[in-house]
Amino acid sequence: MSKLQETDLVMRIMAIASGIVALIEAVLKIMGVQIAIWGWGWIGGAVALLLAILVILLGIKPIHYTPVFLGILGVGIIFFGVLIGGIIVLVATILGAIT
Repeated sequence: MSKLQETDLVMRIMAIASGIVALIEAVLKIMGVQIAIWGWGWIGGAVALLLAILVILLGIKPIHYTPVFLGILGVGIIFFGVLIGGIIVLVATILGAIT
């Protein structure tokens, strides 16, 4: 992990918070409550749940090119129908990229 990403507290806190939001929204999607009108039902919720866990882990212990991985995971979370959590992950990506 690079020293810059290790000290980039804003990106790390935002990634953890967005991962928790995506985690909650994915659980709601599995239970049948969803905000986005697309997605693959409970299967999309389960995949988004796994992606949200990866986002939280990247926030806890960043690796090289963490903003790139956060961007990929954010787009994946949005693709599987977890809208608000995915958008917040993309905001964390932008914050990590500009700092």
